[in-house]
Amino acid sequence: MKKYLIIALLSVFIGNLSAQVIPDNYDKNIKKGKEHVSLEEYRQALPYFLEAWKVDTTDYKLAFNIVTCYFNIKNELAAFPYMDNAKVGIKDPIMLFYYARIFHLQHKFELAITLYIEYKQTLDPAEPEYFEMHQYIANCKTGMTLIKNPVKVKITNLGPKINSVYPDYAPVISADETELFFTSRRPNTTGGGKDLEDGMYFEDIYHSEKIKSDEWSQATDIGNGINTDSHDACVALAPDGMELILYRHSGTDGGDLYSSKQKGETWEKPKRLGSTINTPYWEPSASISADEQSIFFTSNRKGGIGGTDIYMVRRKDNGDYGSAILLGPTINTTKDEDAPFIHADGKTLYFSSKGLKSMGGYDIFYCTIDLETGEVLTPPQNIGYPINTADDDVFFVWSADGTRAYFSSIREGGYGDKDIYMLERDAVKKAPTVLFKGQIVACEDKHPVTATIFVTDLSTQKIVGVFNSNSFTGKYTVSLPAGKNYGISVEASGYLFESKNINFPLDNGYIELVDTICMNKLKINTSIILRNVFFDVDKATLRPESVQELDKLFDIMRNNPNLKIELSGHTDSDGNDDHNMTLSDNRAKAVVDYLINKSINPKRLTWKGYGETKPVELNDTPEHKQMNRRTEVKILSNE
Repeated sequence: MKKYLIIALLSVFIGNLSAQVIPDNYDKNIKKGKEHVSLEEYRQALPYFLEAWKVDTTDYKLAFNIVTCYFNIKNELAAFPYMDNAKVGIKDPIMLFYYARIFHLQHKFELAITLYIEYKQTLDPAEPEYFEMHQYIANCKTGMTLIKNPVKVKITNLGPKINSVYPDYAPVISADETELFFTSRRPNTTGGGKDLEDGMYFEDIYHSEKIKSDEWSQATDIGNGINTDSHDACVALAPDGMELILYRHSGTDGGDLYSSKQKGETWEKPKRLGSTINTPYWEPSASISADEQSIFFTSNRKGGIGGTDIYMVRRKDNGDYGSAILLGPTINTTKDEDAPFIHADGKTLYFSSKGLKSMGGYDIFYCTIDLETGEVLTPPQNIGYPINTADDDVFFVWSADGTRAYFSSIREGGYGDKDIYMLERDAVKKAPTVLFKGQIVACEDKHPVTATIFVTDLSTQKIVGVFNSNSFTGKYTVSLPAGKNYGISVEASGYLFESKNINFPLDNGYIELVDTICMNKLKINTSIILRNVFFDVDKATLRPESVQELDKLFDIMRNNPNLKIELSGHTDSDGNDDHNMTLSDNRAKAVVDYLINKSINPKRLTWKGYGETKPVELNDTPEHKQMNRRTEVKILSNE
């Protein structure tokens, strides 16, 4: 129901104080309230009616108008203290609906159903409201089922450092859960203006940092570089924390999605995302996949199923995004779907829906999805009570390990409107993800290095993610689904690349790796280990998984034509000494031959096998033996 009562009923004269002297401000407040009501400006009308209520707390017509204002601004529970006063003299059937809705929000579902049915009987079957009662009744029945089987979670309000008496919502977090961004409509918004449509302050983006395991810093406005004097709302944060996707109001049909990238300590001027994402219609929310190759977003564009629908785009080889893929009727309904969030596991999609089986308003759902095609693999499931309530529950994001989540909700005990809450769950298998984080520094002086991190799926030889370190701090964060063999290449101008290998099975659950990566400049006697160069067992035959790493080495040689290097092969202590020496020599030569076949001058290349004579670790464990089996590159000259 867009409006709970016709304007004529709202504008009924509020008087009859039975010879009571009426102060001048009372009449003025009533008049101003009625003026705003005539324009359907219920939020603006409400303060005037509430001020009048201080003068007379017995007038049922005044109470009724306060109730109706609260209902129209979707703050129904705040109307409850005025309901009994209103029903004294107001005989309109709408009161049945008001009480039904209050009981619904209080999870008194049986009472709500009774009153919804009674109110429905007063309506013309041809009215849209008649069919809406069916939806409300269905919501109540869903709520009754979910409450009987609650999920075991702890839900905590993030407190006054984050929340205010004004709407606070749309939280997004970095993959390592050290940074929180959210949207707020509080008075100190940039420009200090209000939206004339709803009378509320414009949206601004706020930022907080985790200072303890369970404590966030005082939230601060992200600043004028991002926030404007209109609507600016955060909707997604790249897992590495280096790209923020935000919504801006267009002033016509809605608004568009923009991207801002972090440079050092500042954020760049937001740039509008391309035409495959933005249209002349409304695109209000989005989520970036962990590999940063996909964006899920919502739009009410033509060709959808109804309301706002969820779409997906994939990044092409040239960096642009391909065509938008509508996720289809398994997820999307004729009503609104919003706030998609793709988890770091690369397959679980969370979103909010009004059209699926909910307790009322938006409920949070989840399903699995093919990140390449957008195919929905499992039917959406309601995440359950008490996460979901009969009110709107939306903007749900998980931590990378799947043990904590953040979302927006209106709940008893909140600070006044939408608040941000944290969910914790114990005794649950952590999500199968790998969080690779740390700092990238120069080996010489330990100063931060601005580097690009390329992630390759070694089984397919496809680059599945490109990440950046912070140019000011050198910090980096990479979040990846477990269960694949990843080659990591860290590259920076004027430096040798550094490589890592990450290969953890799905059964290991969540893995967090912290590593300070030291970058060597292109100087004599510096060396690196090629950690993603592989050979057949006990042979010098290069495996296909080695191609990406070898091509990185080729690029360095091609871009530095005076560079001369030595390739050295090393083994563990297993086997015969002479055999190991020969094997290591042949493996080093195999790398040299690869570079020569790629057109590198043989005079720039030498090779040598060292067998087991130069171990980097004791040969006492399989892990240490693996570290000793390696191929190294050493710079001989660069003149």
